[in-house]
Amino acid sequence: MDLTRLWDGVMNAMRRRIGHQDVDIWLRTAKPLDLGEQRLNVEVANRYYADWISENYLKEMCRETSAILGRPIQLQLTWRDDPTIEERALPSAEPEPTSTRAIGVNEDQTFDNFVIGECNKFAHAAACAVADHPAQQYNPLFIYGSTGLGKTHLMHAVANRVLENQPGSRVVYVTGEDFMNEMINCIRYKRMEDFRSKYRKRSTVLLVDDVQFLSGKDSTQEEFFHTFNALQSSGRQIILTSDVTPKDIDKLEPRLRTRFEGGLLADVQAPETETMIAILRQKADLQRLYLPHDLAEVIVSLVTGNIRELEGILNRLGALHNFYGEPITLEWARRRLPGEFDPAPTTVTVAAIIESVARFHNLRSADITGKKRTRTLTRPRHIAMYLARVHTNLSFPELGREFGGRDHSTIQHGVRKVEDGLQDDPDLAYKVQLIRQALQITR
Repeated sequence: MDLTRLWDGVMNAMRRRIGHQDVDIWLRTAKPLDLGEQRLNVEVANRYYADWISENYLKEMCRETSAILGRPIQLQLTWRDDPTIEERALPSAEPEPTSTRAIGVNEDQTFDNFVIGECNKFAHAAACAVADHPAQQYNPLFIYGSTGLGKTHLMHAVANRVLENQPGSRVVYVTGEDFMNEMINCIRYKRMEDFRSKYRKRSTVLLVDDVQFLSGKDSTQEEFFHTFNALQSSGRQIILTSDVTPKDIDKLEPRLRTRFEGGLLADVQAPETETMIAILRQKADLQRLYLPHDLAEVIVSLVTGNIRELEGILNRLGALHNFYGEPITLEWARRRLPGEFDPAPTTVTVAAIIESVARFHNLRSADITGKKRTRTLTRPRHIAMYLARVHTNLSFPELGREFGGRDHSTIQHGVRKVEDGLQDDPDLAYKVQLIRQALQITR
């Protein structure tokens, strides 16, 4: 396969996975050198880039390359020790031209292609109100919900409408992690004035995705606190997203928590099956793919309400369809993506329950069974304990051993918390239902 065509496909897939901004910053200068039977050699600017890409993106790049080629491929990174890399490693710290109106905004994610359902209609309405009247109400707007439910799409939709309605606006999108990394680099290279100018002086709308990443990062929280105050006090709009509510972000400074809660909190819940199928159909139409109904239903049952996982499966199917030129059917999908669409085992194990709960919450199984206790981990852990108690024959002491050697009373407490919550918490009940569907549990 032509290297240029292959690499273009990998970069397009990565833009859908991690966003245009991260691709432009970290992968723009990478180039493929040669392709072997099991390895693709890729050159990057220097060791700094190679380390960052290896730690953050390499696994997904290998997965996308393998999907396009239809065989397992590993990526090998080499670097060329470019003497100008000190500057190129910090593109976001450079003063942007005054004509730049948007930083990091994905122009493809708009309100027009956002699928509205019961799960997200309140957050959608709030985002529309902010987009039409920035900083006049709901400032900040804080959108929260589990990963992969469309929070980032709503942010970019706001940005695109603001840019359309108010041409003089300057919108900046950044993730909490990138905000921290950019700040660290600017401290290192003595460019904090550029950093503060970018976020405090020149931006009229600031979008910060996954703000829960600031948890426990004291210096970053200090900097963000002053950025938040500077924007809000001068009448500029702030939009934040998080996996959890402000009060549930572990190790968040009280002064930031009160400011986050001072605006409007809007939750995004997991989509119901009908909405998920509508989302899948829309995204397939954008790629000009026809999915038969049986395949669409199987995909939706696999992703347990996670739109990002749905996109990942669809992108892999699209890449394979474009490569082989064969009609898309459920049988074809099972053949080309072996194991992806296999039926779940009829016997539900504690390990399978833990893995499914972790996947739903974008965690690792080790997070569920580990000793760390944070608000982000507590509820998923309790859900896993409850499902394991209900759907296996293990005793409380036996379950305690499965959950990292915990005492039986800890398991009992976790099970009771979920049992009580199911009575009056529709969001919890729906999450449990989706995880059961993923495990193919019918009762």
